[in-house]
Amino acid sequence: MRVLLTLSLIVCIGPAALCTHAEEFNTILFQDEFQDGSLDKRWGSWKSDSIERDGVLVGITPKDADHPSVNSIDFPPQSDLEIAVSFQFHGSPSFSVMIRDLEYKGSHAGHICHVAVNPKSVTLYDGKTGIFRKDIREKRKAGEKLDAATEELLKQKTSRNTVKLDPGAWHNLRIRIRGDVMEVHIDDQLAGRLQSEGLAHATKSNMNLTTVDREVHYDHFALRAP
Repeated sequence: MRVLLTLSLIVCIGPAALCTHAEEFNTILFQDEFQDGSLDKRWGSWKSDSIERDGVLVGITPKDADHPSVNSIDFPPQSDLEIAVSFQFHGSPSFSVMIRDLEYKGSHAGHICHVAVNPKSVTLYDGKTGIFRKDIREKRKAGEKLDAATEELLKQKTSRNTVKLDPGAWHNLRIRIRGDVMEVHIDDQLAGRLQSEGLAHATKSNMNLTTVDREVHYDHFALRAP
């Protein structure tokens, strides 16, 4: 575990002044400082060699895997969520924080939304009504060309943002979903914002840390509701 100073913040975004107090998300659904020497049994793993090592979660994809490492947490169904985690790149080019509802059948694997992070960009997705919507996912997987209307729809379901992160340094990520708005802060700076109807899905119940290749180190993980 690394020492982390927690700050109480007020964030105001846009002309309509969407203001979020960090302390509003004060119901802890799950948290982990990775101090037990072995990964908490509440973490699920799929195609993953991730381990707890030296007080952090080390995200590792097996060398022969055909999918990035997935480490997941189930939680009681929620609409609004806050996910906070510190991260440091250790060879991996990127990772994602993915939110799902495994009971929802309208998208691939119950995907609702996710945030993809690499040292140069942060991308926010409404997967429920965008890239993971079942009919769109099946066409993309089959290599079919999407029509112009669908391509335009996908642009509206995605927010791509340029950042400049030192891959060798620790960074603090905070994702907040309130209603149909998702905001991402890195090191207390707004890194991306997306407004889309799929984000308001009322029964989000599963969170994945998805690590591409090897390794990303994670610490100070917290999952909260209002």
